[in-house]
Amino acid sequence: MTRENKRKLNHFMISAPSGVVLTSSWLKEHGISSKLTWWYVRTGLLERVGSKAYKKTGDKISWEGVLVTLQGQLCLSIHVGGKTALELIGRAHFIPTHGMHQIILFTTHATKIPSWVLNTWDGAQFQNIKTSSLFKAADKELGIVEKSINGFTIKISAPERAIMEVLFLCDDKVALNEAFLLMQNLGQLRPSIVQQLLEQCHSIKVKRLFLFLAELSRHPWLIKLDLKKINLGHGKRVINGGGNYDAKYMLSLPEIKEE
Repeated sequence: MTRENKRKLNHFMISAPSGVVLTSSWLKEHGISSKLTWWYVRTGLLERVGSKAYKKTGDKISWEGVLVTLQGQLCLSIHVGGKTALELIGRAHFIPTHGMHQIILFTTHATKIPSWVLNTWDGAQFQNIKTSSLFKAADKELGIVEKSINGFTIKISAPERAIMEVLFLCDDKVALNEAFLLMQNLGQLRPSIVQQLLEQCHSIKVKRLFLFLAELSRHPWLIKLDLKKINLGHGKRVINGGGNYDAKYMLSLPEIKEE
């Protein structure tokens, strides 16, 4: 090994972060060429986790570390949302989970995530929801916050946005009664953020269902909303197969069990 490569190796061992996936682009930015990366793998300093993706040998990569790579190194438009975001802020701990821990991610249709992301990471797997239709693109960061989890800072949905993402998945991925239980635990939402999100939301189903469940939950912040500025569309919407009709919000939905 040349003196220059030894210097790079010493610098790499000190500066390379632990617990995250190291992409080839990140390695190149820090002076590690593809040839040198190959040598690090061959000598046992790095382990390959996927195409153009590595980790320091012996590192334990959690799903939070993967998110740091996606949001930081690759600068992808991606965040943790829906029920997972509510779990992370302590608003869904009463909803039982079964089997492997699923981490729900939201991306745009244009966002391409590497195939290695779909691996299992310390007992967790990602579920990627692609949508470009839920909110207007004017403010992509509206309702998204940074949260420190197990030493990593990642972007997740605030509760106001997370519950709307839950409702977006009502029908094929989320049962209505589960969505109602989650809504019941959101009595402290910020009406100003709720207002902005509802005005920017493209989904008529989500907006009507959000207001219907908030009203059913008797949340005090509901009266602070200006419903005249929210487009609720026309025509009936059917949720989870329908069954009962609510004339106010023109929703056909199954019976909701109030606890």
